[in-house]
Amino acid sequence: MIVRVLRDGNPEFSITVREVRDALAIFCQYYELSIRGIDVVLTDSASQIRHNTYLLNHQYDTDVITQERETPMGRHLELYINGTEVFLENNETSQSYILRMVFHGLLHVVGLTDGSDIEKRSMHLEENRLLHLFHVEHKP
Repeated sequence: MIVRVLRDGNPEFSITVREVRDALAIFCQYYELSIRGIDVVLTDSASQIRHNTYLLNHQYDTDVITQERETPMGRHLELYINGTEVFLENNETSQSYILRMVFHGLLHVVGLTDGSDIEKRSMHLEENRLLHLFHVEHKP
């Protein structure tokens, strides 16, 4: 599995390749999904708006953009994550936020959406469950 963490603009938060790889492994195991590679691009708000406009023709800031493509070697994902505190929840650490956004983007890959309030609550519950699994697997 190929994992890269890239930066575009001036994101405040970061995540390690190992954390992404471990989160992806948990997700793929639980959802029985095969992913060849993932690029996590941490952005600031200006860069996120630029990507959202270019990729989806949406001219606004967003927490995560998920792009998926099939390659001859398998499925490859790109997650553009707003790495600033704009979407940070109350009492949430930057690490939990970035991990939540990784899981959020991956949940879009398996078909979950967050257009309605009910869908948002459902996705948030699933993000919390995956975060819990991640932290249980990574106890010191």
